[in-house]
Amino acid sequence: MKKKLQEMLQKKEARKKELGKKSQSTESVEELRSINAELETLNAEIAELRSMVDNLPDEEGIGAGEERNQQTPEQRNTPQGQVNVLGTYGLNQNQSNPTEQRSADPYDTPEYRSAFMDYVTNGKKSDTLEFRADATTGTGDVGAVIPTTILNKIVEKLKDYGRIYSRITKTSMQGGVEIPISSAKPTATWVSAGTMSDKQKKSVTGNISFSYHKLQCRVAVELVAGTVAMPVFEDTVSDNIYEAMIVAIEEAVINGTGVGQPLGITKDTNVPANQIVEVSVADFGKYQKWTELYGKVPRKYRSGAVLITADADWNKYLLGMVDTNGQPVARVNYGLDGTQTERFIGKEVLPLEDSLPSIDDAAAGEVVAILVKLPDYMLNSNMQMTFKRYFNEDTDEWISKSTLIADGKLSDRNGVVLIKKAADPAV
Repeated sequence: MKKKLQEMLQKKEARKKELGKKSQSTESVEELRSINAELETLNAEIAELRSMVDNLPDEEGIGAGEERNQQTPEQRNTPQGQVNVLGTYGLNQNQSNPTEQRSADPYDTPEYRSAFMDYVTNGKKSDTLEFRADATTGTGDVGAVIPTTILNKIVEKLKDYGRIYSRITKTSMQGGVEIPISSAKPTATWVSAGTMSDKQKKSVTGNISFSYHKLQCRVAVELVAGTVAMPVFEDTVSDNIYEAMIVAIEEAVINGTGVGQPLGITKDTNVPANQIVEVSVADFGKYQKWTELYGKVPRKYRSGAVLITADADWNKYLLGMVDTNGQPVARVNYGLDGTQTERFIGKEVLPLEDSLPSIDDAAAGEVVAILVKLPDYMLNSNMQMTFKRYFNEDTDEWISKSTLIADGKLSDRNGVVLIKKAADPAV
């Protein structure tokens, strides 16, 4: 009887070992769940069989100690209890107590990190560290497994954003409401005694209305990836989503088509024609040309106006502008804290890396720089930027979503100067 139970026990342990190998190679979530469920059943059956074997008397002189010694090393070292299939990485773990269950990452323990520091700084090896063979130079050259904590760092490409969004006007009016525009203002006249000035009409020449456009960003993390991935990903998802939303808004402020999104400054066809200027590449780096361009901004709009240009043009043509003696013209002021203040002819400059093309790369007629008072651009939103996290049962994904309903356009176009690249002169 005892021998029969031992054979059954060996078969179930062999099946358990087979499932463990299978879990390391599969990429299917459903298959992993099936394996995990079967392993839980096997663990319960193995524990019950072991209890029955231990309680039965020895047969044919086979004692408990001899019975244990007849088992293979894999069977003797098989851990008991639950098996975390999703957390299996294929590395042999050094377990001093096979029955101890630890949910923490074995490479993130204080003991392992301390031993790793000793190995890196002093070359001292420890039984706590695990070593993997170097397949190139031989088994004699080995390296320690790097602690997980040192790997918990995400390298992300930095983006320059927020400078335009912080300067535009944000409103919260009902969509569809029209804001009248009047281009005529009454004038006062000197009159002689006993006479009256002429009556004047306050006319409305146009209006501004806002629609409903939806801006949304969704990030999905698969269940398996979320289980085994570094926790630092979860901490950065919301920051990345808000950054993406602001970047999209600022891109729309500059280049929005007005169809399904706000109308950008460069696409606004109502900018006065005399304030759309074409500049050649040769003149783009001349101080006299820029004083002429600044003069295109009506004086009443110059206070608070900024120059928006490509970062490459700012560094090559404006920051690098020199006089006939080779002295810099676009002087850069540094604050007390050493930070650089980007200004040109007394106006703040906002160099952009992506929204505007460099004049060297732009096509003829394409906008390469803008002079504008950004508060004259109005972004209207009926709701705050919302953030929601939910689980999609159909795809086994955690989805983080942010939504904003908004529209935007210039409320006053009279202070805008669009600078376009002029066509090359005919040869």
